Amino acid sequence: MSLFLKKTIKDASIGIWEINETEEELFARVKLSTKEKKYFSQLKSPLRKKHWLSYRLILPCLVKKQELSTIHYDEYGKPHLDNGVRHISVAHSGKFSAMIVSPTKSVGIDIEAMSPKISKVSHKFLNEKELLQVFSSHKTESLYLIWGGKEALYKLYGKRDLLFRENFRIFPFEFKHEGTIRGEINCNEFHKEYPLHYQTIENYLLVYAIDY
Repeated sequence: MSLFLKKTIKDASIGIWEINETEEELFARVKLSTKEKKYFSQLKSPLRKKHWLSYRLILPCLVKKQELSTIHYDEYGKPHLDNGVRHISVAHSGKFSAMIVSPTKSVGIDIEAMSPKISKVSHKFLNEKELLQVFSSHKTESLYLIWGGKEALYKLYGKRDLLFRENFRIFPFEFKHEGTIRGEINCNEFHKEYPLHYQTIENYLLVYAIDY
């Protein structure tokens, strides 16, 4: 398979890979450093291995050849290119993996396969104000947009010890199949609002944030 979607926006590029390959087919197509081979060998889930390998196939589609380098993870689990020329964020769900890259801005991305089951756990990530919002239609999609928006902001911020209910807020919105909403991070002495861009892809929801 090849790149399912490539999207260039202001200050960033996004790629989505649809995984139809076997683990062996993906592995044969990527070039891994010794450090990356060691990391890959420690992954247990077969699906996680395929997601991880597919990120490496997205990267050459989004950056110049001379910018390619290995990917490492910092102490917070945030991915970085070893050469430091691009900010990156990755996400995966089901048959898709996604990556966003930017030369100058911190970024965050999420992709989720949607299911009505999210209603049963929504109280775990909705704060008091968000719980008051009533969705007359597209309830499942709206809940995933809140979840995905917070996940994208969490990855953009890049540090742990943040709680989805307490440190993130998604402002009221009316769901469409593609658009922009607003969210905020509020923790310690840090407070900032961000635009969150989203679109539906089949039964998946893609959300991404750029630190303008």
